[in-house]
Amino acid sequence: MKVSNKLIALTIFSTLLIGQTEPIFFGQQKAIQSLAAQSGFTAEDLNTYIKQEYGRPLHELTQTQGAALITDFQNGTISINDIQPKFVSNPQLSDAERKKLLTAASVLEKGMKKRFHFRDGSINEGEILNVEGDLVELKTGSGVFKIPRNEFLAETAEITNKSGERFVGNVLADTEEEFRIRTQYGDATIHKRDIEKMRRYHGGVLDQKTEERKQFYVGEASLLTVFLDPTANILSPNTFYISGMSLGYGLTDRFQMTTKYASNFNGDLNLHPRLRLFHRKTATNERNMSIGLGFHRAMPIKSIIGRYSHAIKVDGTVNPKTKEAYRLNELKSDNEKYVDEAASVVDGNADDPIYVEAYAVFTSHRINPTGRGKVGWSIGGKISNAFVDRDKFLVSGYTWDEDYKIPYRLWASFDYDLRKDLKFVASTWIDNGYKTMDASVAFEDYLGSDGSAPLSIDSMFGKTSLFDFDFGILYAPTENFRIGIHFQQPFIDFYWEFFEF
Repeated sequence: MKVSNKLIALTIFSTLLIGQTEPIFFGQQKAIQSLAAQSGFTAEDLNTYIKQEYGRPLHELTQTQGAALITDFQNGTISINDIQPKFVSNPQLSDAERKKLLTAASVLEKGMKKRFHFRDGSINEGEILNVEGDLVELKTGSGVFKIPRNEFLAETAEITNKSGERFVGNVLADTEEEFRIRTQYGDATIHKRDIEKMRRYHGGVLDQKTEERKQFYVGEASLLTVFLDPTANILSPNTFYISGMSLGYGLTDRFQMTTKYASNFNGDLNLHPRLRLFHRKTATNERNMSIGLGFHRAMPIKSIIGRYSHAIKVDGTVNPKTKEAYRLNELKSDNEKYVDEAASVVDGNADDPIYVEAYAVFTSHRINPTGRGKVGWSIGGKISNAFVDRDKFLVSGYTWDEDYKIPYRLWASFDYDLRKDLKFVASTWIDNGYKTMDASVAFEDYLGSDGSAPLSIDSMFGKTSLFDFDFGILYAPTENFRIGIHFQQPFIDFYWEFFEF
């Protein structure tokens, strides 16, 4: 019995699968033509509708598509108004007038900014600078062009908002957030989030993607980091960038090299290569996995001590709260052993060590379910050799806590496109070298006025925080520059991708 059921299911599935690809039956074609005529369609109307909906004539449809058409006609879900905008189907218009409205653009004005379609099939995103007679001056990303007016295809739309209002007319502008349409009663502005239904036409042909009305273009630059944590994304080949702490170059589509430039100027030459091991991309998803290393020729000992000051005990002191020796970051300023910079506890006989860190990170992005941009996340982990020979770093009177054996950081980050130029970003982590600090301390740390290395986060001050999180926004005023604001140090980020061959 079970075998029989499986055979029946397999037969039904096979039949459906074949129907998806087998040519439409002749009987189906006749039924569609008959039902269309009963609905007021002429033969030309029917051909126009089918080409708009399926991009092919009736005889090239599949059996499944034919069956769907028959069902729609029988249910009354297809009407003559689905072929073309209502104002074009006005019976008072002659065929020549109707064709002219459907093809040649009737509204071309200075300042119009949107995506323009042309008779030869080309598409350009741009802004009309001027209209002189039959010539239109159009500025695009590729230059400024003077194009005859009759080469522009008319772009019309029928939009129904969530309140039931219906707008029909020529599309004047299409921004990330709204449409502007010229109706016969005046210009209407419709916010995309308020759209319930829309049909859009280019040269009288229905745009199959008009239902993607809320979609906007995703920000051009992929995030290389979220706050201070790397993602698995790789800088585009032959592209150079600079940020508040580092600069880098994309050598191939799998490999990039960065460096912390402030450290280089202070004798600590360093390189941070990142290699993408895995990359899969589809129309809706993208996944990456990368590994990275950091090599520092002479990492300043004071930077290591500053970062892990909470792991250094001050001998001869007692913290009344913990009943143990004060940690370097906790020591009160009125204590005789208080120091105001990490360099004060560095053993002068110790040489700045070679520092190496290694990390692995996985990043995934997918199209947002709403159709607006992308949503992505990353998970990663990092370790370093910062504690090798650490007992040689300190002067007498200070000792390392033995509970701190391996420096590590585990993180998970999240980014969400609010619009093309605005991202929401968040991150959470477990890090045995992390301390929270207020803005004034972080600012002094970044400038190096507290005795630490400049343009880095390595202050000895702050409150120990093994587990923490942060969130903020990234704003991109241009395609290659963005600035971020968040609530943990360094509070403000910037990224400038300013050179590409």
